[in-house]
Amino acid sequence: MSTTYTIDVENHRGANTNYAVFMEPPQFSGGQQPWMNVWYTSFVPLGGTFSITTGIDFHAWVGSVPTRPAPGVVITSGMNLLSRLGSPSTPGSTFDLQVIESFPTIAEITPTATAGAYEIDSGADFTVPNDTYLVGLAKVDHRGRVAPVASVAPLNNMKIQISPKMKFFVTESQQVAGEIVDYGAVLRDGATIDFSSGEGLGKFYARVVQGTNGGFTVTYYDSFDD
Repeated sequence: MSTTYTIDVENHRGANTNYAVFMEPPQFSGGQQPWMNVWYTSFVPLGGTFSITTGIDFHAWVGSVPTRPAPGVVITSGMNLLSRLGSPSTPGSTFDLQVIESFPTIAEITPTATAGAYEIDSGADFTVPNDTYLVGLAKVDHRGRVAPVASVAPLNNMKIQISPKMKFFVTESQQVAGEIVDYGAVLRDGATIDFSSGEGLGKFYARVVQGTNGGFTVTYYDSFDD
């Protein structure tokens, strides 16, 4: 049986609103600061609820942006392949990145990623500085589409280890799926749902309630039926 996590978001703030859902950017080797993207968006009327269910599927993703990456830029295209995270005994998936006719592509090669990670290897395809091509993490969204959640702009000839964790954020938002956002603002204003550490470790269901003061409360349970 596959592992699934569920987040229910309830709107009790006193008005209809829109919510956006984000995933914590994974750890990227190489020291680059990652960008975070809007993953889900949903309109929720006063008293309404929307539910997010996700598994431990992690997709290696490559794509491009129409202008230099920054908050407000929307990512609309790319390519992804399902990855396998490394274990102490088995290397994780490794992907070779090539740019073909200005479109970034990846192909799986001999696995060499470290425990808890997958790897994307860049060649010498980029003009420096690289403000066009991104690599990172994507997840299946509520429409069944694989959508980017975090990325970096690689340099030439890099071996980038990408280590995800099951940590999410929910905020009120008018942003659109794929939009690059300010991580600090999301962390400050939203609810944090962390299944990878603390109170949420070992849990599989989280109830997120936005109250009349605009603040969020998060409660974890072993399962939906608890």
